[in-house]
Amino acid sequence: MSLNNNVTVAVEEKPLFLMEHEGAQLLNELGLPVAQSLLVQTKREAVQFAQRIGYPVVLKGMSRDIVHKTEAGIVKINVQNAEEVEAAFTEIMENASNYDNKAIMAGILVQKMAPKGTELILGVKKDPVFGHQLVIGFGGIFVEIMKDFAMRMMPISIKDIEEMLQELKTYPIIKGYRGQEGLNQEIIADICLGLNELVKQRPEIEELDLNPVIFSDQDAFICDVRILLGEKKETGCKQRSLENLEKMINPASIAVVGASANEKKNGGRLFRYLVENQFPGKLYPINPGASEIKGYKAFPNIREVPEDIDLACIIVEAKSVPQVMEDCIAKGVKAVIVYSSGFAEIGEEGKKLQEELLDLAEKGNIRVLGPNSIGIASPSKNIYTAFGAALESKVKPFGNIGFISQSGAMGSALLSRAWEQGAGFSRWVSVGNEADLTTTDFIEILAEDELTKVITVFMEGIKDVKAFEKATAKALKAKKPVLVFKTGRSAVGKRAVQSHTGSIAGDDAVYSAAFKKLGALRILNLDEMIDVSRAFTVQKLPKGNRIGVLTASGGACSVIADLCSEEGLIVPELTESSEKIKDLIPPFGSAQNPVDVTAEVIAKPEMFKKVLQTLAEDQDIDGVIVMLTTNADPGAAVIAEAIMEVQREQDKPIVVGRLGADGIAPKAMTLYDEGNFPVYASPEQVVSVMNYLVKYSQLLKN
Repeated sequence: MSLNNNVTVAVEEKPLFLMEHEGAQLLNELGLPVAQSLLVQTKREAVQFAQRIGYPVVLKGMSRDIVHKTEAGIVKINVQNAEEVEAAFTEIMENASNYDNKAIMAGILVQKMAPKGTELILGVKKDPVFGHQLVIGFGGIFVEIMKDFAMRMMPISIKDIEEMLQELKTYPIIKGYRGQEGLNQEIIADICLGLNELVKQRPEIEELDLNPVIFSDQDAFICDVRILLGEKKETGCKQRSLENLEKMINPASIAVVGASANEKKNGGRLFRYLVENQFPGKLYPINPGASEIKGYKAFPNIREVPEDIDLACIIVEAKSVPQVMEDCIAKGVKAVIVYSSGFAEIGEEGKKLQEELLDLAEKGNIRVLGPNSIGIASPSKNIYTAFGAALESKVKPFGNIGFISQSGAMGSALLSRAWEQGAGFSRWVSVGNEADLTTTDFIEILAEDELTKVITVFMEGIKDVKAFEKATAKALKAKKPVLVFKTGRSAVGKRAVQSHTGSIAGDDAVYSAAFKKLGALRILNLDEMIDVSRAFTVQKLPKGNRIGVLTASGGACSVIADLCSEEGLIVPELTESSEKIKDLIPPFGSAQNPVDVTAEVIAKPEMFKKVLQTLAEDQDIDGVIVMLTTNADPGAAVIAEAIMEVQREQDKPIVVGRLGADGIAPKAMTLYDEGNFPVYASPEQVVSVMNYLVKYSQLLKN
């Protein structure tokens, strides 16, 4: 073991930990409150510096070969005098040698020991997709156990920092409580903004830990700095124009390459769905072995079609796709859907074939959906360029939900279930392998689509964060919510993390942070995808989070109030409307929020409308949750009409839940269905839907 004093901060080809004094130097240059320290080579230098800054001090062995200093026994705290400094110096060197006799020691860091105080951890993790993420957590290493941390995609603003602190369970300690002074939040903000600047200057930073940062008497001391460097990499994908997508989603003419009269084949089913659903444009089946299919003249290849073709649907075996693409180039086709499997999803051979497909697409300026796609459905236009089994459904309601799925099977299953529930779609898109067109591209297109009010995504991952940011910004400007269900929440990163920040900032947490930053709402439960999507197509947005609750059950009042509290929704006391409601309901009801009209509403359903109007008109209420129990027709139908009428008259959302069986109120349920008014089956669903409406309203204000 040797003591090397010639240490420089350098970026190597492989990931490299900066030693603490190197990282501290970077922070000092930015004016951040790093505890006073000096790297020394001898006992004498250690004693001299300790006496200059004052005892107690901390001594830390510095070696690029020893990452976990405490584990190696090369950290000594609360050193009180010169004799203890010399003893600690000797012990650190011996422990380092015992831990790793090949470790090269750069020296020993003598550091002013911070006073006792409240500990935070501030850190940075570089995600391969979303870039640098800032993490703020409470209590040093315990942040890993308590999971009390907040994360945002960088660069961050003062508003981001304020929101992150408020998200912490321990925020009351930071803010100050019971006469106790809180932490200096201005210093926290200064450190965070300094980290903004640091990752801007040093984009190769992979992980960074400031752990702990001790706050005491309105001061802060960064006591430990750990920085992992990687390579400088530019992120982002090649951008291509989306102008040809109009021909893909609204084609006037379609050629189906691989069309068949045999409906057991995918090409046969695809062509049947187009014909069966009365595609309003021109259809050209392409099959060299057929003269006609379902009454349409067939052609041996796409070049033989005498007229222009907007969209080519290619549903032949994978190895034949490149030749078909050559034909499309010759014909001047600009939009193609490739349904064939056998590309990148099967391994190296398939990847090469997919690259060939993409090269041909770029050569011919063709935009490609797929390969391995199920296709696109546009119910209101009777365009079904898809072969998923969901299209066997006899009921395909129109609507305003644009749905994009990175899983064909899951997307098709959700489509069939949604149709069964009465949800209507503007567009349904299966993106397949995303060799060319991606989920992000379709978010951008649907943000401009006049048929679409809400964009719902079943997502496995994102390729290009800059493109995603552009697309979500366009959707936000158009006031079209982007709702994302992201799979892989329990995925473990490929590289073992080396820092506390890295261990808590897992892939799933990064996606959640990025969605917050970029204006997308994350749906956490698959069952909620359709519930929430439908709500955004019919409900107004609340101006705040003050919720009025109307039920005919005291038990339901309590359940809804508890769920609202858990979601951060306020159920305020009524002031202006309480007396009016008291005059409308039985004396044994509750005129306070939550409002209980009691079972009397069964005999007097008309009373319900007056109470709902009064509650919805209250200026202290931003939205109303109605939780019905077992109301039956004919009273249930009267209440259904009342709810929808008040909802149309008000500029506030009125979200309805109903616990009773549909079978006892068929007329009411028909009225809801005909009005495209979703009714949710549980208190949890109805509160969750309202919470998403509130969240999106807050997003629009930011």
